[in-house]
Amino acid sequence: MHSDSDSVIRAETRAQGLRIKRNNLVAAFLSGSMLALISVEFVIPSQIGFLLGLLTGFVYANGFEYCLHRFLLHGGHGVFSQQHMVHHTTLNSPEAARYVNFSSNPWGVVALFFANAAPFLFLQWIFRNGWTAGVFASFAIYYIAFEEIHWRTHMGGWLPKWLRPAARHHMLHHAHDIGRFNVFLPIFDWLAAWFQPQARTSSDEAGR
Repeated sequence: MHSDSDSVIRAETRAQGLRIKRNNLVAAFLSGSMLALISVEFVIPSQIGFLLGLLTGFVYANGFEYCLHRFLLHGGHGVFSQQHMVHHTTLNSPEAARYVNFSSNPWGVVALFFANAAPFLFLQWIFRNGWTAGVFASFAIYYIAFEEIHWRTHMGGWLPKWLRPAARHHMLHHAHDIGRFNVFLPIFDWLAAWFQPQARTSSDEAGR
């Protein structure tokens, strides 16, 4: 009976989580598109400028993800940290799917996009640079990849072979509850390890 009840809860929360994910992905796509259009109204980017913006936005998004996860969600003591700890503590529970998505409300995704966009729009307004539209497109691409890969890592969805190491990387974060703050592309995890000689030395000694 208990098992049947768990199955019902899993099915219900999975359906709820899928709805939340869908709404978040739509919010990310629309926010990124709107910001890119606003940017183009200021300056029409060249092809090279747009590509540079894509690269800049991708690196920025990876760094922002790392800092948010490490310093706010794991290093803070407020409501965001508490909510994130629920994601950790419900990892294998029937209600896990309810807490996998970045935000339970798509307006949280919209707020995330526009808060991060503000300094880029300000810089574009001052310098009239032509690469900011690429930054916003990259924001949307990164967020969509992050949300989808994170969901599939936790919920057992299909991932291509080249992304399976990313899933293992993230599940090690859950196993040890420390480190590995990038979910699917650990650029800033690698950089943090590089600038921490003690961590690098320990890693080298462990490999001997």
